[in-house]
Amino acid sequence: MQSIMDESETWSRSHGTNSGPVRIRNRPKPTVHDEETEDSEEEATAAQLLHDHSTVDVIIKSDPETPPEMDSNLRIGFIGAGNMAYGIAKGVLQSGDVPSSNVKVSAPSARNFGRFQELGVAVTHSNAELVSSCDLVFVAVKPHLITTILSEITDHVTRKHIIVSVAAGVTLATLQGLLPFDTVVLRLMPNLPCLVQQGALLFSRGTWARQEDGDLLRSLLQHCGLVEEGPEAWIDIHTGLSGSGVAFVYLFAEALAEGAVKMGMPSALAHSIAAQTVLGAGQLLRDSGKHPAQLRSEVCTPGGTTIFGLHAMEQGGVRAATMTAVETATERAREMGRKSAPTATENRK
Repeated sequence: MQSIMDESETWSRSHGTNSGPVRIRNRPKPTVHDEETEDSEEEATAAQLLHDHSTVDVIIKSDPETPPEMDSNLRIGFIGAGNMAYGIAKGVLQSGDVPSSNVKVSAPSARNFGRFQELGVAVTHSNAELVSSCDLVFVAVKPHLITTILSEITDHVTRKHIIVSVAAGVTLATLQGLLPFDTVVLRLMPNLPCLVQQGALLFSRGTWARQEDGDLLRSLLQHCGLVEEGPEAWIDIHTGLSGSGVAFVYLFAEALAEGAVKMGMPSALAHSIAAQTVLGAGQLLRDSGKHPAQLRSEVCTPGGTTIFGLHAMEQGGVRAATMTAVETATERAREMGRKSAPTATENRK
């Protein structure tokens, strides 16, 4: 634990966290220092339900201070119209700092365009057109399509651009190798709860990305949920912990509800209570600042129901299985990154 803290402190000192005015217009030359995004029909339906019926309005901020000043002329693009792009777009627009007229999304299919158009966002089928008309571009495509997409837009990327990739496993080295030399690149890993502005997002800056570029991204994403910056080595871990972790939580919630159904509770009520239990436990864990073990012990009483239930869970290997799930998902993200590495010579302008 101490080594992790030391690593975090060392990284933080070498990547300052002070925020100043954020400008990207007329940026000087930096110094060194529908498969594309299409979700399944079920995912699209779930996202629409969240869009229509979400009542979650708690906003998490990693920095309580006033966000940096933002250029009102900043133009933002999304290559890909899937759930991640939609969740981020909602959060970006929620602040009111970026008008919907300054946002555009591109995708090969119009299937998901409707929900973006409801936000007032322009749509197109041309990635090149989008990049040419935007300053900051989120590349929200499947990892195996990164090489194709970046090869398509590379001739339209200039020094004014900031490219933010949300493709799981694809490294900064790979991204920079597929784009013109000295392109400002950041790697971001969000998760599905961005759809209700309760996401957990971690980003890392590439070789030519400056502190102000990170500040700009953090400011844009502040309404999407918890936003943190860290070394790239943590991104794949975050993928296993939080990107994939939401599915682990859903599996646990499903099991909770099914246990109640087994004991005689109606299914609809059981799933509703399970969802609220997960939500309430998560909020208490976040807001109390207590270690999970401390909160768990506060629920247990000697000889009570909870300790008996926890014993059964330990016998079933829940703790070890969960740790292994995070480890396996992390390794898979790393494997995807190795597979996505370009085989051709790096692009240079």
